[in-house]
Amino acid sequence: MSARPRVRLRGTPVTPEIRKAHDRHEPRVILGVLAVLLVYVWCYTQLAAWYGLPSPGDVVGLLGFDWPHVIDFYGSIDAKLEVTHTGIFTSSFERLIFFVGLFGCFLSVYFAPLQHKAWMIVGWFVVLFAVLFGLHATGLLVAAHLTIYLAFHPTGRHSGLVAALWGGLVATLFGGASLGGMAFGLIAVGALAARWVYLLLVPALVREGRPVQILRTALIQACMILILGSCVREGLTDQTWVMPVGLLYFCYQWARLMVYRVDYRDGVVPRDLPLGEYLAVFLSPVAIPNFTYAPYLGQGYGYLKERHLVEDKNALVRSGTRLWCLALVYMVFAGQFTASFVEAMGRYFGLNVYAQTSELVREHVAGVEHSTPTVLISTFLNQVRVYLIYGGVTHFRVGAYRILGYRVDPQYDRPWLATNLASLWGRFAFHLREFLVRVFYYPTFFAFFKRRPALRIFFATMVATVVGNFVWGHVPQVTLYELKWETLLRFLSTWPYFLLLGLGISITQIVLTRRPRTRRPWTWDRRFPLDILSAYLTFQFFALIHVFIRPHEGGSLWSYTQLFLRGFGISLE
Repeated sequence: MSARPRVRLRGTPVTPEIRKAHDRHEPRVILGVLAVLLVYVWCYTQLAAWYGLPSPGDVVGLLGFDWPHVIDFYGSIDAKLEVTHTGIFTSSFERLIFFVGLFGCFLSVYFAPLQHKAWMIVGWFVVLFAVLFGLHATGLLVAAHLTIYLAFHPTGRHSGLVAALWGGLVATLFGGASLGGMAFGLIAVGALAARWVYLLLVPALVREGRPVQILRTALIQACMILILGSCVREGLTDQTWVMPVGLLYFCYQWARLMVYRVDYRDGVVPRDLPLGEYLAVFLSPVAIPNFTYAPYLGQGYGYLKERHLVEDKNALVRSGTRLWCLALVYMVFAGQFTASFVEAMGRYFGLNVYAQTSELVREHVAGVEHSTPTVLISTFLNQVRVYLIYGGVTHFRVGAYRILGYRVDPQYDRPWLATNLASLWGRFAFHLREFLVRVFYYPTFFAFFKRRPALRIFFATMVATVVGNFVWGHVPQVTLYELKWETLLRFLSTWPYFLLLGLGISITQIVLTRRPRTRRPWTWDRRFPLDILSAYLTFQFFALIHVFIRPHEGGSLWSYTQLFLRGFGISLE
């Protein structure tokens, strides 16, 4: 085992007795979940039209509103919540299937005994994923996670049977289905061979020697290995590999897998962890919609375990449905709000404002001259738009976690209250920050510059927010859809954003350490206006540096720097 010291800065784990006490039934909360999901079904599917009921478009028309950025062609709400990378059904029917499956999962988890809740979550995920993405994608995803489980938990209960399941599954995926009558024999041979080989390897896995550590690291970093290998191959051969959906879904869990590895090293994950508890961490219906949005949401085993039934499950369900209501407001009005704001700025103030920073950058690269107000307002508005859309989607997923019994923190938490960059980073991207802190900040902080506190904080923060955030935090999200060398290089050119963000957060933390606050922000006193100014300047700086992370063809570091400085009123030709 690793000699790395265990880092535990979280709360006390909830005991089984407390969880059992919190697992009391209050059936009326089921009606609340059903009611909110029916509203989602009405908004995001064509079920109303199928049954001759008024659609959202009909209601908006009757009220006399013209909301082209809210209502789509079919009269439904313009989709922000969607199931991607599947073409088996129409988008509307995909969402309907998901909502029905999520409600079924909620009912099963709500009434299932404590020891069976994890398997209820996994079971519903497998069914939903198989219906939406197909059996091959489901088998590939399950096989990938069984590989992780077998590598990390050789002493788990029935690990030999799990290895047999893995062998049979792999045999099915790679030829079993195409061999007709011989398929059963191939699957049986694959299962028996995998079990026999695995039992021979168990002693070495238990000893956790260096080869095992290298193997586990390679499995956890499979996403980055596949990205680098595929991009290099494309650059050399001009042949682009399209990743299968099941493997793509697995790779999008790279951050949560890395946190799981940290939990394992810290002794948080039991070595004999049951398979169901492992799979429930990663295979949950919560992650199906918009799985590319905040893929680190939920983190690893320790985070979810400590938040499972940490309070009365009915209170968790009610908080989840409230988040769903807030998420719906965000997702419905995000597009219309930004479009109306852009129109109002042009009509009443004569300002050319862009709803997205990428549009601003594109026009700048094309030679359009922008004023300082245009740059500031456009970048600010873009971050508001991101908060509304991403906040809506992630609030929905956090709400889904809560109705399943997990007190998960929101990804976004009122960023407008942040009066410094360190606070904003935590409020604007909570789960991303936690991933970076657990995987990069803590190991660096406890290993370097122990006698120089300021340098210690600065170095650890820069490693987390620059190296960790740049490479592991964003490269997979950008390249997994397009495994091309050019795509990777284009993103690597965005390094100034991460450098400026890291410097801002590092300096803020050092200042706060040396000059601790004696006053709580947003206290109603004579310094209250300074809180407003600090909040604006913090958010504006964060919004402005995003011009470096929206590269456009034909752009250069110099052109992005010119646009950035234009936000400060500095014009460089």
